[in-house]
Amino acid sequence: YTPWYAVGEYQAPPASCKLEQVNILQRHGARFPTANAGKKYAASVAKLQQNATSLASNLEFVKSYTYSLGADTLTPLGAQQSRQAGATAYQRYKGLLTRSRRLPLVRSDSQQRVVDSARNWTAGFFQQSGITHLPTTQVINNAFGVPLDDNNCPSAPDMSSYEKSYLSTFLDAATARFNANAPGASLTTTDVLNYMQICGMESQYTQKLSPWCKLFSRHEFIAGEYYYDLDKYYGNGAGNALGPIQGVGYVNELLSRLTGNRSYVLADETQVNQTLARSQSTFPLGASSPGIFADFSHDNEIASILAAIGLKKPAAPLAASGPSLDQVWVTSEIVSFSGRLVTERLSCGGDDFVRFFINDQLQIPTFCAGADSQTGLCALDAFVESQSYARASGHGDYLK
Repeated sequence: YTPWYAVGEYQAPPASCKLEQVNILQRHGARFPTANAGKKYAASVAKLQQNATSLASNLEFVKSYTYSLGADTLTPLGAQQSRQAGATAYQRYKGLLTRSRRLPLVRSDSQQRVVDSARNWTAGFFQQSGITHLPTTQVINNAFGVPLDDNNCPSAPDMSSYEKSYLSTFLDAATARFNANAPGASLTTTDVLNYMQICGMESQYTQKLSPWCKLFSRHEFIAGEYYYDLDKYYGNGAGNALGPIQGVGYVNELLSRLTGNRSYVLADETQVNQTLARSQSTFPLGASSPGIFADFSHDNEIASILAAIGLKKPAAPLAASGPSLDQVWVTSEIVSFSGRLVTERLSCGGDDFVRFFINDQLQIPTFCAGADSQTGLCALDAFVESQSYARASGHGDYLK
């Protein structure tokens, strides 16, 4: 639930290359907790207020505290993030707007915070362009197949045992401390995790440090970050046997856009909406198609898409005991609020290449044969070849 930040410094294309197309896949902006999470947070606060026989001085604020965060919708910061992202996209990619090429194609799934993020992005793009380029947003109804929807695989195995095991590892001591400071409250590690989550959610909403944050050490926050690494990696990422399949639809759309070949989406047997994919008006390809595509989705779906492509894949599965020194999958660096995967197509010396950025950090696609270890350039043909799992519609995994 980290607000977006640049993990690296964006690198302009090599002098010998010309940017031809960009595909932006972006998470919605910062939001309030979900309604279900909010109920759990409020219940954990109530345990302190109603059950504790006394409260230590560091918990004194709880006596008059009221949990009052909204639910599900964007916070003001979330709206601002998307507008800024749109402005940045215009500034960085305005060279792709020509008379022969259409305005950016902006798509969103139908959940309101995602739709709002897409529209805020277009507003930022429009304003930065001097009010000359106003994209429109194509909202895809989740009921009719959409590669931008999240949690679209009910058969995916429950891998939460990893994060649950780690929860006690990093919060047992904190839970004992809380219970010592609030006798009678009988707090669990889940309650204490909820207080840590309130800290983050409240701080990004008010833009001031929440009083809950002062109850944890820096070490506990760092350890807490790994809890969410396990959550996304095993929930929707490469650590789940049916994680990558949930990203296949988008990957096939990406292949069609990059190559101009509609066969990849037409052959897809996963989430691609075939009605939209068959139409040049709703899924434009070729010389007259936009140079800029912007898709808005959720953290879970982006985690699956990265897994399907092969980006941010660790050499070994994440351990429930704690992070490794060379950890590749760090959720806060990958799918922060307004986090984004950017895929660029470039022409270099007459040949087509792609390169990838995650939150402005250049990625070296080790799965792509012959990829340049300095520039990250991967020959387009080699990238297509590397995506055999997506091209085969996940070898039947979608039907499991």
